[in-house]
Amino acid sequence: RQMCIRDRYQRRVHGDIRQMRNGIWIFCILICASSLSFVHAENPFTVDKSSVQKGEYKWTMKLNNNKAVEDEMTSNKDIKTAAVIIESLDESVLHLKITDANEQRWEAPIVNPNSGKNYKPALMTKMGFTYDDAPFGFKIVDPNSDEVVVEMSAAKSSTLMFTDKLLEIGLWYSSQRVYGLGERTTADFELCSERDSCIYNLWGRDAACPYDDGSGGCKGAYGQQPFYMVHLTKTFQFIGILSLNSNNQDALVAKLPGGATMLGHKMIGGIFDFYFFYPSTADGVMKKYHELIGRPYMPPYWSLGFHLCRYGWRTLDKVKEVAAKMEEADIPLEVMWADIDYMKDYADFTVDPVRFKGLGDFVQELHQKKMKWVPIIDAGLKYNKEDKYFIMGEANNAFIKSAVTKKTLIGAVWPGSAVFLSFYSPYATTVWHEGLSDLYKMAEYDGIWLDMNEIANFCSGECPPKQITEEERTWRLLRGGYVEPDPHDPKEFDDIPYHPGNCHNNDKTVSQTGYENSTNDVEDKTRKQYNTHSLWALFEAKATHEFISNKLKRRPFILTRANFPGSGLFTTKWLGDNHSRWEYMRYSIIGIYAFQMFGIPFVGSDMCGFMSDTNEELCARWMQMGAFYPFSRNHNDIHSRDQEPYLWEKVAIASRNALRQKYSILWYYYTKLYEVSLFGGSMVKPLMWEFPEDKKAWEKTKYMFMIGPSILIPPVLFEGLLKTWPYCPNQNWYNLLDFTQVFKYKAGGTGDQIELPAGFDWVNVLLRGGSIIPYQDAIKNKVKRTEALKVLPMELIVGPDGQGKAYGTLIVDNGISLNPIENGLYRYMSFTFAMSEKKLTVKLIHDYDGEKLGMEEFNKLTILGADSWASVSSACIVGKTGQKIGVSGSYDSLKKVLTFTKANSGINWSAIDHVDFDTTCQKIYSKLDLSLIHI
Repeated sequence: RQMCIRDRYQRRVHGDIRQMRNGIWIFCILICASSLSFVHAENPFTVDKSSVQKGEYKWTMKLNNNKAVEDEMTSNKDIKTAAVIIESLDESVLHLKITDANEQRWEAPIVNPNSGKNYKPALMTKMGFTYDDAPFGFKIVDPNSDEVVVEMSAAKSSTLMFTDKLLEIGLWYSSQRVYGLGERTTADFELCSERDSCIYNLWGRDAACPYDDGSGGCKGAYGQQPFYMVHLTKTFQFIGILSLNSNNQDALVAKLPGGATMLGHKMIGGIFDFYFFYPSTADGVMKKYHELIGRPYMPPYWSLGFHLCRYGWRTLDKVKEVAAKMEEADIPLEVMWADIDYMKDYADFTVDPVRFKGLGDFVQELHQKKMKWVPIIDAGLKYNKEDKYFIMGEANNAFIKSAVTKKTLIGAVWPGSAVFLSFYSPYATTVWHEGLSDLYKMAEYDGIWLDMNEIANFCSGECPPKQITEEERTWRLLRGGYVEPDPHDPKEFDDIPYHPGNCHNNDKTVSQTGYENSTNDVEDKTRKQYNTHSLWALFEAKATHEFISNKLKRRPFILTRANFPGSGLFTTKWLGDNHSRWEYMRYSIIGIYAFQMFGIPFVGSDMCGFMSDTNEELCARWMQMGAFYPFSRNHNDIHSRDQEPYLWEKVAIASRNALRQKYSILWYYYTKLYEVSLFGGSMVKPLMWEFPEDKKAWEKTKYMFMIGPSILIPPVLFEGLLKTWPYCPNQNWYNLLDFTQVFKYKAGGTGDQIELPAGFDWVNVLLRGGSIIPYQDAIKNKVKRTEALKVLPMELIVGPDGQGKAYGTLIVDNGISLNPIENGLYRYMSFTFAMSEKKLTVKLIHDYDGEKLGMEEFNKLTILGADSWASVSSACIVGKTGQKIGVSGSYDSLKKVLTFTKANSGINWSAIDHVDFDTTCQKIYSKLDLSLIHI
C-alpha cells in the first residue's frame, strides 16, 4: 500500500512527486509488505561555486534556490539563498549549519559556557566529509573504517526544503538501530522497533506520559531532546547526532531495504543546526556530546537516598504521621517532599498558615534527624495586582508579554489566573530569587522541585483573568480538560503549512505569539514562544541553580519535569506523571536510558506509579526495582489510593531490604555519578552499551539495567513471578546477595540466560567479573540515613574476570560541598587487581586537604571466585611511604570467597600503595606513623 505524509494545505496528489500549490515539495514513503523506501524527493538547492571558501578547519558556501516562491495562502516563503558552515570542532565532532544568507533567523542556544573547551579540531580534509554541488548534498565517511555512516544526497532520495515556516531534511544512515529523540514513553529503547516507519513529535508539552508507539500524534512529553544515536551493526560502534532546534518538530523514521534508515527532520522554524559525533563506543559518543551541551552537575550525596512524596498530604499533621510511621516500620527515608498541598491557595513562595502551621519547625526537626525537605514550585506566578512578585515583575518588564495587548500575558494554572516570567529579562531572575529567598525564610528547604515548566497552561493560549475552582481543578485532572482560551488569541502561527504531531502549538501552553523580553518593552520577533517555548524550563533551572549556589552557598539539588539540551548542567529529572501499571514500571527503564544520552543521568520514575491505584505486588516489585534508580522516589496522586511503603507487609519488607541493598553500594553509585559529572557519559546502561557485539545483549535491553560498568540489576517486571532470568554476557558474574558466582567465563564461549529465585525480601544484584567496588553492609547495620554511610567502615569487593583481573574506582567527598569538581574538593582513587601478580595496586588520582571520612578506613578486602587461591592465608599492606602491615585471610570453601580483615589500626585506602597477597610483611607497621593511620 502507498502512504504519503501530507502537509496541511496539499491540494492534489499524482505521480511519484507530490507538489503543493505553493511550490513546497514533500517526500512520501512507499510501504510494500515489509520493505519501505523513499520515493524521489525534491531538493532545489545548488552550490554557488564562487562562494565556496575552504579553510583548514572550516568551510563555508552559499546555496541558491532557483525554485523559490511565495506561498499566497500561508504567507510562507521559500529561502532563496542559504548560507552553509561546515566546521571541524574536534577530530570526532563535525558541525553543519544551514541558515538564511539574507535575514537573521532564530537559533536555539547552547548554554554551556565551556562548550567544546576540550575539543581538538582536526583538518577538514581528515573529517571524511564530502559534498555534491547540484543538488547540494553531503556524506560523512568514518575515517577509520571507510564506511559511509551519514548521507544526504540525490542518490539516497534525500529531501532538503527550507522555507520560513517549514524546514525539512532527510538523512540516510547505514543502520536501522536508532535511539533517543525525547522525551517520550516507549516500550523499546530502539525507535520504531515494531514498524517499518514511525513519526515522533518533539515538543515540550504537559502530557501525562502518553505511550508513543510511533504512529504519530501529540505523544511527545515534557521535554524536547533532539539528540539520537545510531548503532552501526557492522563495526558495533555508535554515532551521535544533535539537531539543535527548539521549534515544534517531527522526526520521521523509515526503515529501508538493506538495513539502512532514512530519518527525516521536519521543523516549523529556526535553522538546520547539526552536530555529528563520529563512531565510537556509546559512552565515547555521549562524552563528546556532553562536552558540547554541558556535563551533568554533581548533586549532593544525600539525594541518592530514598524520597517520599504525595499529592494529597493536605496538612502538616499528615506529613508528620507519614514520617513517623516510616520510622516505626524501619524503612530508610532520606527526604520528605511537599507537593502543592503546602501552598496558600496554590501560589508559589507561600505556606498555608493554617494547614501547614509550624512547617519551618518541622523542617528543622527533620534536619536534626539527618533528613531533608524538598518543596514543589510551579512555573506560573499568581496573577494578583496586590501580590509582591507580580508587582516586582510588572514594574520591571519581567513577564512574557501578549502580542494582542502588548501587556503581560495571562494564563491559568493551579492558583487561577497566572503570569510567567521571561528569563530573558535580567529582572525575572531577581523576582525568582526573591521568591526562593522568602520561601527559605519560612522553611529551610534542601532542594527545589520545578514542575509545570513546559510551560503548562490550563487554557490553550491566553486566558481572561478568572479563578480556577476546586471543581475545575478536579475536572482538569480526571478528564484532561482545559479552560477555554481567549477567542482573540492571534492566529499568526495557525496558518503554517505543517502542524507537527498534528496538534496545535498552543495546546496546553501559552500563546505562541507571546514574546520574551530583554530590558525594554519592545517586541522581539525572534523571541516568541513559537521559538523559545521549550527553553523556558532550562532557564528556570539555571536561575534556581544560581540561587542555591550563590545565595544559600550549598550544592544544589533541583528536580525538573521539562528539559532541553543543557538542562543537566543545572538539574536532575524525574519521568513525570506515570501510571500504576506493570507496563509503566517496564517503560521506566527505557526512559532512564534515554536521559543518560541527554546528559541528565540522575533520573527515576515515580515508584509504584503516580496515577490510578497500585496494589501490593506491583508496589513491592516497583519499590525493589526503583530502589536502584539513581533517583528513588515514591510519589502518587491525590485521587489514587495511599501507597506509602509501610501500608503492606510485603511492600515494607521489599522496601526495607532493597533500599539497604542499594545503600550497601551507595559509594559506588556516588562514584559513577561523579565520573559522569567529570567526564560525561552514562551512569545507567543497557547491556548493549557495555557489550555492543553481543546480539543477545541487544535483545535484553528492556528487561534489566546496569549501574556503571559493574552492576547488573535484573528486576521482576511481570505479575506473579518468583524468579528472574538475567542474561549474562560471557564473563564471570557474581551475586552480591551471597557473594557466590552465578556465571563462569568460557574462553571462546557465549553468554547465556540464567535462572535466579526472586523473592520479596531481596533483589539479585550481579557484579560483573573484572570489577572492584566499595561495599558497606547497610542491611547488617540497619542503616536508615545516608549520613551513617560516611562513618561506617568500608570494604572492597574484588570480582576477578576470566583472566583473573579486576579494576575499580572510588570517589569520596563530604557530599555537600559547593562546586566540588570546579574546586577539586574530592578524593579519587583507583584499584587494580591481578591474580597472576598476586597484587592489588592503589593509585591516588586526585587528592585534597579536606577531612577524611570514617568510611575511608580500611575494613575488609573480599575476593570472589577465589577457588584457585584457597591456600592463600596472608597479605601485606604497603603504604605509599613504605610502611607495612600484615593481615590474615580466611577462605570460604562453599562460596569460594577469600576475605582479609583489618588489623587493630585504622588504615586509609588513600594511604595504601599496594597489597601483596600470599606473603608476610618483613617489617611490622608502627602505630606512630600518622601518614598511614586515620586518627
